[in-house]
Amino acid sequence: MDSQHDSLKERVAKFPKKPGVYLMRDAEDEVIYVGKAKDLRARVKTYFTGADGRYQIEFLMRRVEKIETIVSESEQRAFLLERDLISKYKPRYNIRLKDDKAYLSIRIDENEAWPRLTLVRKIVQDGARYFGPYTFSYELRNLLEIINRTLPLRTCSNTIFYNRQRPCLEYQIKRCAGPCCLQVDPEEYRTWVKHAMQILEGKTEIVEDELEKLMNLAAEDLRFEDASLYRDRLELLKKFKHGAELISSRGENRDVFAIYREEKLAALSVLMVRNGRVVDNKNYSFPLVEVSNQDIIESSIEQFYGSDREIPEEIIIGIQIDNLEFQEQRLKELKGTSVKFVIPKRGIKYRLLGLAQVNAHEHFIATFNAEERYREVSENLAKLFQLSQIPRKIECVDISNLQGSNIVGAHVVFFDGVPDKKNYRRYKISNQGKPDDFSAIYEVVYRRLTKSLETGDFPDLLIIDGGLGQLNAAIKAREDAGVKLELIGLAKMRSEKLEKAKKKEKKPERVFLEGEETSIALDPNSEVTKLLQRIRDEAHRYVITFHRKSRSKRVIASKLDGI
Repeated sequence: MDSQHDSLKERVAKFPKKPGVYLMRDAEDEVIYVGKAKDLRARVKTYFTGADGRYQIEFLMRRVEKIETIVSESEQRAFLLERDLISKYKPRYNIRLKDDKAYLSIRIDENEAWPRLTLVRKIVQDGARYFGPYTFSYELRNLLEIINRTLPLRTCSNTIFYNRQRPCLEYQIKRCAGPCCLQVDPEEYRTWVKHAMQILEGKTEIVEDELEKLMNLAAEDLRFEDASLYRDRLELLKKFKHGAELISSRGENRDVFAIYREEKLAALSVLMVRNGRVVDNKNYSFPLVEVSNQDIIESSIEQFYGSDREIPEEIIIGIQIDNLEFQEQRLKELKGTSVKFVIPKRGIKYRLLGLAQVNAHEHFIATFNAEERYREVSENLAKLFQLSQIPRKIECVDISNLQGSNIVGAHVVFFDGVPDKKNYRRYKISNQGKPDDFSAIYEVVYRRLTKSLETGDFPDLLIIDGGLGQLNAAIKAREDAGVKLELIGLAKMRSEKLEKAKKKEKKPERVFLEGEETSIALDPNSEVTKLLQRIRDEAHRYVITFHRKSRSKRVIASKLDGI
């Protein structure tokens, strides 16, 4: 080890004294750490002199066999490159946040003649106003429902709007003023748009005052129907207002980062305060962490704020982090105005930090208690079936057909015992006409594995819903695909005794293993059995739903052909 480090020291002494990124590789040539530096030579030297006292350095340096550098034009460029390389290599000793690209935001383009609120998944610099992103889509849709019922803005796309000949149903139920076809005062419409943005900013009092004035004015003019409409909108807005907790009456925008940690398990909570109200909270978990709390906070901040996220004026943290001036400068360049980091000791900001820490603790309990339970079950599963590794990612393949017609297949994905629905897939089987489960299983497994050869995304264990024949078909597909993968077959026990048993009595599960002619009967009360059943039942539900939809489409098509 010492001779290896001496050799590395000699190479580091020749590194450029320029900004850039360094990559550390282990004996298998795998990138295990990516870092950035204003001065590459000076920064990497600290790993050998003991000047870098971070917790994980000792473990990191035991594994380092090679260090590479990439020179950048500036420290800012180095930061961007570091982020890209971490995303690409996913190094063991770097902290990574889950990408929130799927989160929704609200977009309003005030440059349009008749602006509208639209949902988008990406924030771009196009001159429009964006609000979000929002973690939970149901909260966002509830907010839009409040705005649509309070303010008569259009909701249709530009294509529909500019081609409509008469007002739609939204106009009839008084949720749209009908600017597509009717004479609507542009200034009044702009006022509604302004009110919508005020609601999104949490400034509901301004909109409430305006609605109350309109209600009283309508009542004085004996326009009781209009007065009733304004009253209903006012009450709706007040109910919505009570759902948001007021933290400060001065309307500040802040994000609060807090961490909770036990040994190598950590949870991070980011509390988002807009206009004095807590509007959102994002939680992240980090299993098997080998870095310091400071590194977790710093790395999380670097990844949390990109060009597509709203940056507040103030960021509250509980501990001091390195490169604070660099972080403030980077965020200032992204935001256009200054951003301040605060470590509070008392007052409202300290209360906010405490609230974020409570959220981090709750997320830790919810996440890692479940993970510990799954780890125990998965270890027992691996022992029972003599697997080469403890499976974290388990997939299950199932087939559905009706007398050989509309044959479809599907596979579901579970990670640490939790459904990963975004990676579920459905398959239309090419060989229709006869009920051949074996060829259908072969096709689904072969297509699934050949796709994995492109992406490198393989399951730790693949469950086949069926007996020995289905398992052998899957094994053949795996061999033809040229993939190494562990498979098992899961089926209900069949015997003469069971056929004579009461119908209410559940049939035991049995598992078929590769190379074994006989099956293993599972204990119906074991957690391993319950896990396998849950995965298999989810695959069955998913493929049956797909089969019904496919069958319905074919029936409709047949009826249309007969017209």
